[in-house]
Amino acid sequence: MDAHEKRRHPRKDIFTAALIVLADEGFLTEVWDLSQGGARLGKPRKWAGAERSTVRVFFMLDQETVISVSGLVVRVGDDHVGVQFDPGQEARINQLMYEARFLEVQA
Repeated sequence: MDAHEKRRHPRKDIFTAALIVLADEGFLTEVWDLSQGGARLGKPRKWAGAERSTVRVFFMLDQETVISVSGLVVRVGDDHVGVQFDPGQEARINQLMYEARFLEVQA
């Protein structure tokens, strides 16, 4: 973690598929990194969301393991979307972090 970053939780670089649901729309993308507090996802080509949008992210860890977490879009960059997880989902987030331990970024 960069010393200039002000994060509560360390990030884990991973690469897996995800579906971001914004209102009634779904956007397929990939997860680039993950922490107890949120995730950085690739910005979908037709992304219609803005910062402060409420979303649900379905993390597709494998064919049998899909974990959904609700959150708030806190950053929209040129190529990524940053989502902060909503409070009160600790059990789901812990399960997500446990399952994601096997997902490493491919060099």
